Amino acid sequence: MKTVQQKWVVIVAMAFMLCLAGLVISGTAFGAGGGQCEDNGDGTVTDNGSGLMWQKATAGEMEWHQAMSYASGLSLGGHSGWRLPTKDELKGLYNSECKKLMDVRSSYYWSSTTDAYYASSAWLVNFSLGYVGHGSKSNSNYVRAVRAGQ
Repeated sequence: MKTVQQKWVVIVAMAFMLCLAGLVISGTAFGAGGGQCEDNGDGTVTDNGSGLMWQKATAGEMEWHQAMSYASGLSLGGHSGWRLPTKDELKGLYNSECKKLMDVRSSYYWSSTTDAYYASSAWLVNFSLGYVGHGSKSNSNYVRAVRAGQ
C-alpha cells in the first residue's frame, strides 16, 4: 500500500512542477501582472495579455464627441492610431493589473460604445467600483485612449 501512496505523491509533485514550469515560461507566474503589463516609458502601457496599448495618463473630463475626437487625434509614444476604447476593453482594463501602472481617477471613463437604445448616450466604466452604465454624451467624463499594441 505504501508504494501506491508514494507513486501518487510523485505524480502529484510532477504535475505541480509541470504546471509551474508552464507558468514561468508563459511569463504569468509571480509578481503583479506577471509580466503581462509593461510600462513603455513613453506615456504608454502595454497589456501583453490583450495586445492593447493604453495611454498612461488620464485625459481631462470632456463630452463624448470631444473624447472621440481627442483620442483619434492623439499622437503618443511615437504612435498614432489611438481611439476611445470599447465598453468591453474599458471593463477589461478595470479588471487588469495594468491599471496599477496608470494614473487612474476614481470616476467614470468614456467608452466608444453608443447605447443601443439611446443614441444620445454612451457606455461608461466607473474606475472606483467597476460599475458599467450609460450616460448622456453631453456629460463630461474622463478619457483614456487605446490602440492595438505591437
